[in-house]
Amino acid sequence: MKNFRFILILVLVLFSLSCSKKTTELIQLDAPIFNPGSGTYLAGQAIYITCPEYGASIYYTVNGSDPTQNDVLYDRPLIIPNFFPEGANSATIKARAYKEGFDPSNVSTATYFVSYYNTVATPIISPVGGNITTETIITIVCPTYEAQIYYTLDGTEPTQNSIHYSEGFTISQTGEVTLKARAFRQNWNPSEIAVANYVVSNP
Repeated sequence: MKNFRFILILVLVLFSLSCSKKTTELIQLDAPIFNPGSGTYLAGQAIYITCPEYGASIYYTVNGSDPTQNDVLYDRPLIIPNFFPEGANSATIKARAYKEGFDPSNVSTATYFVSYYNTVATPIISPVGGNITTETIITIVCPTYEAQIYYTLDGTEPTQNSIHYSEGFTISQTGEVTLKARAFRQNWNPSEIAVANYVVSNP
């Protein structure tokens, strides 16, 4: 009889602990949904972020880090390209939902590219390539009005963080040099990249 009572008490204790554990487990929120999803869109396109759980708050980042409640609270549609990093033609949004009494959701990610109606004309490099000296003046022009030209001398693709072209220049380094130039204008698609390959020598 004593053994039976001991077993009964043990079962009740284990059952109580099991119930207690279940009541402390939190349900995880569903991950936020982007509408429209990743892709290339015209400037002015609105990006909506929603969470299936009513009353959940959504926080997001565009710097590559996972969102916390210390990041930006989503409270209105994001307009392409207003939320893009400065000078960038794309941005990756990471979003996570939070609500009291729930575990935070998994992180949702979407990448967006901007497209415009007009495209900047390809820059024209002179000389077009070949053998030059360290005293040769190199010029770059773009037929598109108000376009700004950026270039590199290391073979990488130019961005608006590259060298800004303002006037003719010379190349001081000798040997093989690849010049790449690209033109940008606000609210236009960037130009194609112009390339000139030089062999530079001293005069």
